[in-house]
Amino acid sequence: MSALITGIGDVTTIVGSVFTMITGNPLLAVFVSASLVGVGIAVFQQAKGAARG
Repeated sequence: MSALITGIGDVTTIVGSVFTMITGNPLLAVFVSASLVGVGIAVFQQAKGAARG
């Protein structure tokens, strides 16, 4: 059980480091934002299509 808790802590640290790196670099922030907008549009279109039946 302690190994699982340690692993979760390590993953959290790594994700925090990646987030800091992305927000510190404007070019990476633009690319991540653009990809998230694209994913959001795709999800919205699928939800809209599912609502129509």
